[in-house]
Amino acid sequence: MSLRNQICEMLSDAISKNNIVHNEPLPSCRALSKQLGVSRNTVFAAYVRLIDSGLILSRNRSGYFVNPETVTRVRQSEGDKTKVHTPLKLDLKLDGADILPSELRKVEHPDDWNTYPYPFIYNQMDPRLFPLQEWRECMRLALNSKGLADWSGDSGGADSANLVKQVQQRLLTYRGLDAGEDEILITSGAQNAIFCLATLFGRKNRVVALEDPCYPEARNAFTLAGCKIVNVPVDEFGMRIEDMPDDCGLVYTTPSHQFPTTVTMSEERRLQLSQMAAEKGFVICEDDYEAEMNFVTERALPIRSLDRSGNVVYIGSLSKSLAPGLRLGYMVAHPDIVKEAKAVRRAMMRHPPTLLQEAMALFLGLGYQDVHLRRLHRRYKIRWEEMRRALQAHLPDLHIQASQGGTCFWIVGPPTLDVNRLAEQLEKKGVLIDVGSVFFSDPEKGRGMFRLGFAAIPKKAIAPGVQIISEEITQILS
Repeated sequence: MSLRNQICEMLSDAISKNNIVHNEPLPSCRALSKQLGVSRNTVFAAYVRLIDSGLILSRNRSGYFVNPETVTRVRQSEGDKTKVHTPLKLDLKLDGADILPSELRKVEHPDDWNTYPYPFIYNQMDPRLFPLQEWRECMRLALNSKGLADWSGDSGGADSANLVKQVQQRLLTYRGLDAGEDEILITSGAQNAIFCLATLFGRKNRVVALEDPCYPEARNAFTLAGCKIVNVPVDEFGMRIEDMPDDCGLVYTTPSHQFPTTVTMSEERRLQLSQMAAEKGFVICEDDYEAEMNFVTERALPIRSLDRSGNVVYIGSLSKSLAPGLRLGYMVAHPDIVKEAKAVRRAMMRHPPTLLQEAMALFLGLGYQDVHLRRLHRRYKIRWEEMRRALQAHLPDLHIQASQGGTCFWIVGPPTLDVNRLAEQLEKKGVLIDVGSVFFSDPEKGRGMFRLGFAAIPKKAIAPGVQIISEEITQILS
């Protein structure tokens, strides 16, 4: 933020809190510039902006004053600035569970994670890899006055036709999928798509089979929707099909890079699962997590490409590899499922911001996404290889789950390794990791396990960070 804007924000905050005497002049440009250590021109520019916004007035030969029309009638006392709420006498706990929604287990990182020198965490990115110029160009084009009518109004639940077309032609074809426009729904990230499905299948208390360990936010979505969850173990070939419950209504799986173990589901199991869904009539939710990040072999075909019954819902992210904060994703499913999921989405949030959809459509259509993914693939492969070398050098006695790629490594240590203590000690040394217990239905199953992500950490910091982890593990186990 520029100095001018910082001064504007400081004064605006003071005015809104009635911390400035209204009938006395503000400091002169010279006085305030000296006090803040900035130029007089910067202070003058800030004052001009505040005048334009109507917060202050300039009186000839008298100086600058707070505009009386902006003054709050009642000045808060010091004791009133922090409002204290009395507890509500309401039961907000989940049905069938003695916990609140806020108490559901999830992966959590410090808000200032990017200030840590060794952030081995998931779902964040290195901002230096973001294609800023290309995205800025797409936003500029989307804001063109000719397209104002397309994105400024409420679309009534409809998606950007441009983005649906680009997903259809540029993303799904690349993944070996063929889908009509009525089979595609744009969502506010993959999580939104999962929750829409969970809401559909939770209405009749249907059984949902989840990988164990699994993506905890998926478990939370199905829990909140009231689904009956059955946990299915994962081995080196992915979700164990033979352990699938007989009364299953939906299966949630991450076959490309299992979340969090990173294993890839074998083609044999993909075919098995697809055939089982057709025979028994359950739906597969295929979350194609990090499908484009294979560094060893060519990626396997999605389960949906093997499906002929319409029982597979394919979920992808448009923002995970670009910037998670953009929150854009998509669902590919039978038109009947898309129709109902769109109704659920409309009740939640109407639709994702159309301006973002239009900008993303341009980003895809102009080929920027293709260039970005190729660049990202090269850089992540270098970091992936650096992580492998560092883990082999510094953690040779721990089991490193073999994978074909992705942006994480799953580490299995001895059950005697207290990973919670490890994470606490590492955080003091600037190292962040993901504790394994949060991914399991029973936290005890995750004893000794943790995950290391490398998408947000520079290559040069990988080896030193892993060395610190190794030293701390040695101390804990000794």
